[in-house]
Amino acid sequence: DQFPAYLAPRIRDKGRTMVLFWEAVNYNRDYFSQPEYSFDSVIAGKMDPYFTKFAADAKAYKGEIILAPYSEFNGNWFPWGMTVSGNTPEKFIKAWIHIHSFFADVPNVKFAWVPNNDSVPDVVANNFDLNYPGSAYVDIVGLDAFNNTPWETFDQMLSAEIGRLKKYNKPIYLLSLGVKNDQRKAAWITDAFTVQLYKYPEVKGWVWFNENKEQDWRVNSSVESLQAFKNM
Repeated sequence: DQFPAYLAPRIRDKGRTMVLFWEAVNYNRDYFSQPEYSFDSVIAGKMDPYFTKFAADAKAYKGEIILAPYSEFNGNWFPWGMTVSGNTPEKFIKAWIHIHSFFADVPNVKFAWVPNNDSVPDVVANNFDLNYPGSAYVDIVGLDAFNNTPWETFDQMLSAEIGRLKKYNKPIYLLSLGVKNDQRKAAWITDAFTVQLYKYPEVKGWVWFNENKEQDWRVNSSVESLQAFKNM
């Protein structure tokens, strides 16, 4: 899609930050049969007109933007995953730096590098360090995490990964956080946001993934979890 400038009244004009997950896929087609959006295409410059226009529109927007390309790259469910489609960490980094170059004079855009808390599969290619583009090309380190099966506490989900991300010396944001519908969900929300997060001062913000998708991740998946969220 093109830059969503039409959202300015709901975001920029209310002093809010726009968070964009830049997903290189057409969701109306088979995920893994879209070579025109691949790292190879980006590196070869085939998408440069799109990036040029997007960057110009983002600059004209003027409001704060967090742009997260290729999130959850260490999973196997997107075509930009490190273990699918012939992808490699080297291609990932080259594509990232190429995209970043279009935003050199767009100061209102910050780039967020966002792994998933679990690498699927847990192999060398999914290693965080191998896929880090470098300090000059990353403003924010993000993390996506979903409490599914087995059920995990906040610390079990996030403590080790936050520890691994601290060494990059960037602000850390939990950019997609979700918990499946469960009788323990309300207590999890209360504990996470009134107790656990305060143990991690390097975490500067979070976004709840409020969707009924693989699981019902929504805060309103039950009356109890919604009330816990409101109380928090």
